[in-house]
Amino acid sequence: MTTSHGAAPGASPGDEDLQSADAARVEAVRDARLASDAERELVCEVLNGAFGEGRLTAAELDDRTSRALAARTHGDLDDVLVGLAGPGAAMPWATRPERGILPRLMFWVVGILTSPFVFVGSMFLLFGSDGGDRIFGIVLMALFLPGLVALYRWAHPQR
Repeated sequence: MTTSHGAAPGASPGDEDLQSADAARVEAVRDARLASDAERELVCEVLNGAFGEGRLTAAELDDRTSRALAARTHGDLDDVLVGLAGPGAAMPWATRPERGILPRLMFWVVGILTSPFVFVGSMFLLFGSDGGDRIFGIVLMALFLPGLVALYRWAHPQR
């Protein structure tokens, strides 16, 4: 249910102005961040791909590429890509939110509990006296190490 202004019933008219001002401030800070050479190159690759798909003419490609290489901020790079990305598409330099403390804590708890098995498996694999010891070491490593690596990747996502 909304009021005649389109706001929520408990919200004052000034709340919408504050929210839009906060959103504008966050966007201004994001747009003002300096772009790296790698991000400029990534934008040039996107432009070349759009040219290859026929979405840009040669003149537009030349103009946008020169603007991308001269861009100083992410806002400048956003302006170069106007009309090429679909609605709601993330820009290449958009940062993903970091995971909270719980996944990292879970990784460390599971890591502490499984590390003895990985250690024993590696010791049997490296210093086993016969083939049976080495196979047992391989089995221990195959059981515990992939799960630990997967949990690490889940708790610490790459960009």
